[in-house]
Amino acid sequence: MSEEQVNISSLGSFDFTPDWARKSAGVTVGSAAEPQERRNPRPQRDDGDRRPPRDRFKNDRFGKSGARPFEKRRGDAPQARERVQRLEAEITILPETKALGTIIRKLQNDTHAYKLRDLAQFFLDNPQSILLKVVPKGDIRFFQCKVCSFASDREEDVIAHVLGTHLGDYYDSKEIECEPPKGNFNCVAKCGLSGELLGPPNIHEFNYIVKEMIRTRYPEMSEERYRASIEMVRDSEEIERWRAGATRRTVFTAKGAEAELSREQAEGEFRRTILPTLIDTPKRLMITAAQAMKSPVKSLQRAVREAVEAERRAPYSMCFALRGAFHHRKLNFFRVNDSKGPEFVTGVEYKPFDADHAIEELATIAKFIAENPCCDRSEFAADAQSGKHLDWLVSTGHVVSFTNGVYSQVEKYPKYGPQWRKCRKGAAKPEKTVGTQSEAEKRNAAEAQSGEKIENKEVKENETAPELAE
Repeated sequence: MSEEQVNISSLGSFDFTPDWARKSAGVTVGSAAEPQERRNPRPQRDDGDRRPPRDRFKNDRFGKSGARPFEKRRGDAPQARERVQRLEAEITILPETKALGTIIRKLQNDTHAYKLRDLAQFFLDNPQSILLKVVPKGDIRFFQCKVCSFASDREEDVIAHVLGTHLGDYYDSKEIECEPPKGNFNCVAKCGLSGELLGPPNIHEFNYIVKEMIRTRYPEMSEERYRASIEMVRDSEEIERWRAGATRRTVFTAKGAEAELSREQAEGEFRRTILPTLIDTPKRLMITAAQAMKSPVKSLQRAVREAVEAERRAPYSMCFALRGAFHHRKLNFFRVNDSKGPEFVTGVEYKPFDADHAIEELATIAKFIAENPCCDRSEFAADAQSGKHLDWLVSTGHVVSFTNGVYSQVEKYPKYGPQWRKCRKGAAKPEKTVGTQSEAEKRNAAEAQSGEKIENKEVKENETAPELAE
């Protein structure tokens, strides 16, 4: 309560001095005048925020400024702070359908193994890719645009959105030349924000001009607030300037028709024939996080922000939904290191490699990967044939290829993580068995031309791969 509401001076002065102290000196305690600062104590600042400090510092991942939404800042006026009621609803977080289809096609055409939690975070970091199922509790009712899922608890908000956003989907508009307005005008309205002349307030299309200014220039401003900023100018020169500039007007034509309509006529026809088919009143609201944050319902924005933040900390719902969708599309899952290790998903079907019935080049690469889990491409012989053989082993499911560029052997729990990246100083690379015969023939041919001969032992020594650098 403010100091004006509670007058603390009416409570009088308090004397807490014990009786023995009063009798000893024979003076009346408290009779002297109190200092000025004690008579008028400084009022305690009360901004109405009684929450513990730790609850005020919640990160807003949807915000662009990075400011904490509930943080108390110096200079904030208590009356300027908007109190948002909590939305009584059950919110389930799911992957958005189109984004999910894109990721599934990526996995099906890729040979890498992706960590499931990383995929969940990818969705959660993109508000357009988060689909929310909002089931209201109580009497709250939502209206929703069927075209883009915009929603509000007031039907007039959705109607205004559809008229401002989707009228162009059904009507074409163009500007045409026209005669200057005729008649006597005593004043002309002027936008107090941009300085643009809107026209006399008594012309027929004035209300549509105002609404168009709000829609195109100031969509975040209410109509009442914008109208309060309009100035009436009675200067004859300004009136004539508006008249000279009003020689063009916008006409609308229904797609597939020829009749030209004014904005008012087009909206009237749109309201009668099309608008009712574009608005829904769902029992459960399906909306992306991006659209929910554009809703004028502040309680919905708050509920979505809190639900997404909680899911980012522990993405159980998103992982559960992705797991079911990936299983349905026949993608493969496995865990690394042990039964409790991170879960991965891939479009490749893994199978053990049979080195006994494979060519020597493939067997050499597979053996090196088995002995050196989480090795990368730089640890293999730097020739094209080795790269092709490695890619073949990955594409056929005989080697696990992770998105961080390392390879591991196919087993029940493939090796993954820095603990397997041990120092391999002095370890030999897989031998360059691919194409060695043709290389030897080339060397022999060159030596034959120069009249030089080398022993088979020297040829083998030249073909031995150098040691792997640290």
